[in-house]
Amino acid sequence: MPGSPHNERFMREAIRLARKARGRTRPNPQVGAVVVRRGEIVGRGYHRKAGLPHAEVEAIRDAGGLAKGSDLYVTLEPCVHHGRTPPCVDAIIAAGIRKVYVGTLDPNPVVNGRGVRKLRRAGVEVETGLLADECRALNEGYNVWIAHGRPHIALKVAASIDGSIADFKGNSRWITSEESRRLVHRMRAMSDAVLVGIGTVLKDDPLLTARGVSTPKGQPLRVVLDSRLRTPARARVLNGDARTLLVCSSKSAAARMRGRYGDGVEILQIGSGAKPVDI
Repeated sequence: MPGSPHNERFMREAIRLARKARGRTRPNPQVGAVVVRRGEIVGRGYHRKAGLPHAEVEAIRDAGGLAKGSDLYVTLEPCVHHGRTPPCVDAIIAAGIRKVYVGTLDPNPVVNGRGVRKLRRAGVEVETGLLADECRALNEGYNVWIAHGRPHIALKVAASIDGSIADFKGNSRWITSEESRRLVHRMRAMSDAVLVGIGTVLKDDPLLTARGVSTPKGQPLRVVLDSRLRTPARARVLNGDARTLLVCSSKSAAARMRGRYGDGVEILQIGSGAKPVDI
């Protein structure tokens, strides 16, 4: 039954597979799948990149003829629509899969619940909710975007035990460990953008790049909230290591500085200029 240690073992393997493509599937979610026959995994797959076969199809292909009559464990509800690839539910039905264990339903209204219903109508037994929280956590960014139409935001703060980020003179030093700094760079590598205010640029002159870690999706976009475009032309955030977006509210500053920062730097002017950029 769903939730048993036996079944959870197979879903955990599907989760492990899904994580192999972390940062590579945008705008699609990360998905992993395994085909199980008589208590043994006979097929494995994960979605590697948008436009390539989905996890269920990869696992079924890996299983070959052993897929017929077997069970499929998949971290996300199989798709039922035509996108860059055909519907996964059709491949599951055609392969003769006996039963499908779904970690979590797809929040995308194009799919949500429809994949499960189509499988059941075709005579495939379906159970949902196996390790749902862990499966849902694979796609925090995707889930927030689908449900709310906005990015998933993570706030990073390095502070002392009394809540300070600098001394009384405004000077700051690293107060975190090497391990926490590596975590920050991994977070950057998995993010689409890193955002700071002009105060951070003027005080710390940061690079805002992901360093010392794999960057499967490339460097994140560097975003600076700079109402009056005070970012120095030699600021490290403007180097050629990644693209940079300067967000200002002053029309005159935007007109004056546009084109002066060099390649890879874009200026976005929003608001009337009477107030700072509204976060």
